[in-house]
Amino acid sequence: MKKFLFILIFLISVNLIVLPQSRVTKSQLIFPDIDEYKTLKCDFHIHTVFSDGLVWPDFRVSEAIQDGLDAIAITDHIEYRPHKEFLTGDLNTSSSIAIKEAKYQNFIVIRGAEITRKMPPGHINAIFLNDVNPLETDDVVEAVKAAYEQGAFIFWNHPCWKAQQPDTVVWFNMHTELYTKGYIHGIELVNFSDFCPEAWKWGQEKNLTILSNSDIHGTTNTSEFVKHRPITLVFASELSENAIKDALFARRTLAYYNEKIYGEKQWLEKLFKNSLEIEKHNDPDIHRTFYEITNLTSVPIILEPQNTEIVKKRIIPEKIEVPPLTKVNFDIRYKNYSEQKVKFDVKTFIYDIDKYLEFELDVK
Repeated sequence: MKKFLFILIFLISVNLIVLPQSRVTKSQLIFPDIDEYKTLKCDFHIHTVFSDGLVWPDFRVSEAIQDGLDAIAITDHIEYRPHKEFLTGDLNTSSSIAIKEAKYQNFIVIRGAEITRKMPPGHINAIFLNDVNPLETDDVVEAVKAAYEQGAFIFWNHPCWKAQQPDTVVWFNMHTELYTKGYIHGIELVNFSDFCPEAWKWGQEKNLTILSNSDIHGTTNTSEFVKHRPITLVFASELSENAIKDALFARRTLAYYNEKIYGEKQWLEKLFKNSLEIEKHNDPDIHRTFYEITNLTSVPIILEPQNTEIVKKRIIPEKIEVPPLTKVNFDIRYKNYSEQKVKFDVKTFIYDIDKYLEFELDVK
């Protein structure tokens, strides 16, 4: 037996036996599906060594799978490629390498690019491209138009980035020109570790899709994200590139950032509805209702009663925190409470930037 193992190890070490490569193990990142849509975890702003990133494109695929994602877009800079002299290929090469690896891994990689200009208009991502090369032109409007003519989804990156807007955050005339032509479809609410409230305002006013992306250059293990890699939750009809594209144009997204979820109320409500399992037992003899709440998601759910008086009277705890994929127990002591329901703010599900989703529990 020992002799057999020695021979086997030797053969593997000299590559005489080729073992089948397994798919990269996916970490647990769970959000429930809603209605007829699948909830997909996506990152649409990623760099490799083909611009100013630090890793090879196929690494981005394995890394994203390990991070629990369903799809990414490779968006290397067009105008800024500091490693260009060491690399061959055109502007499609980085995404082509990643797409090839993704097919093997049964994963989705979207071809994209970052149009990298000074403000205005700043940096703009175009994804779902057929060919990046036509976007390499001096006129920024022509570059964005070239993406638009390919049916790309186009969004403004990090509008609050202090390197380009150090003192204020402005929507410039150049953005109005691009928007009026139909060339801007989305905007980053979150980029890396930065949250941009102005982006939320413009998204509402101009019906732009809200996005949360990593803009990763190093690795997720070494990047100083706020608690976790920011991602965009996309509600798509199926796990496919076309379905993701349709969902982005239809504005079916939420932003997952800093252990909170931001976005339009309708999508927050649908996601939250499927995020909890609730069991209750009423004991009228002692005037208590006992609850067990199970969190089915990877985001903590924090419930705070809207009525602070019932907290002071110890009718309900001042805060109910349900960690990810965990269940908690608590009770409502309703002997001195005449209302039929208790209303909560869901502190981790946020719309209009500073408004929390509401949640109700029956008292009895």
